[in-house]
Amino acid sequence: MSIDIGSILDGAVGAAANAVRETAPQVEDFLREIGRGHEAAIKAVAEAFATGDIDEDTFKSEMDDEAKTLEAELQAVAVLTKAIAQRAINAFQRALVDGVKAAIATVV
Repeated sequence: MSIDIGSILDGAVGAAANAVRETAPQVEDFLREIGRGHEAAIKAVAEAFATGDIDEDTFKSEMDDEAKTLEAELQAVAVLTKAIAQRAINAFQRALVDGVKAAIATVV
């Protein structure tokens, strides 16, 4: 019995890649949304510092606050990318198992 594992693996990799490709734009959109959500605040702090309305310590404190908020929001991206990876793993596994079963069915 000869099973073309290379072809089956290619199909499994393709299935995993498609699972990622379909979901990855959501991550990009989410990152863009996060950035836009902070744009006005960061601009205001930067302009206040540039014009001397706030001192360097206040500027650093405000930027640290923005960084902490961004970090918390980016943790959600980590969860989302983990979910994408799991979809890819599931698609790979399904395609691999289905491919081997189909190959065996044609030989038997």
